Amino acid sequence: MQQPARRTWTDQELAISGFERFALELEFLQCLANPLYINWLATKQYFDNPAFLNYLKYLQYWKQPAYAVHITYPHCLFFLDLVQDADFRNAIKDFSYAEHIRQAQDSFFRNFHSNRVAEAEGKATAAPAADGDGGAGDAMD
Repeated sequence: MQQPARRTWTDQELAISGFERFALELEFLQCLANPLYINWLATKQYFDNPAFLNYLKYLQYWKQPAYAVHITYPHCLFFLDLVQDADFRNAIKDFSYAEHIRQAQDSFFRNFHSNRVAEAEGKATAAPAADGDGGAGDAMD
């Protein structure tokens, strides 16, 4: 059985201005910075809809500098890339996975300033050495 032709809507038919479309797309894109929102999209099966997946691909244009300057939550671009991957889309359906990512984000932002100050002062902690000594010789001042 032949499927009916897919209807595409123009901005004029939707009675939406270019600015309104820009604002709506920016708002949706920035919602992707929230792993719990991505979990909600996954559990509501939005990622099973090919049209929605195409929309996510379309939003890649926000990575261009002319558009990216309008983004307040840059993590959304990172998650925009992740939602392109089917394995991530399946994994994010698990609430505990989404919550783990949210907690990691929270920790990153909570410590961002102090970590940058420490780096600027040359006091950033080094990662343990890969040779197995546990970094015991790297005592902090």
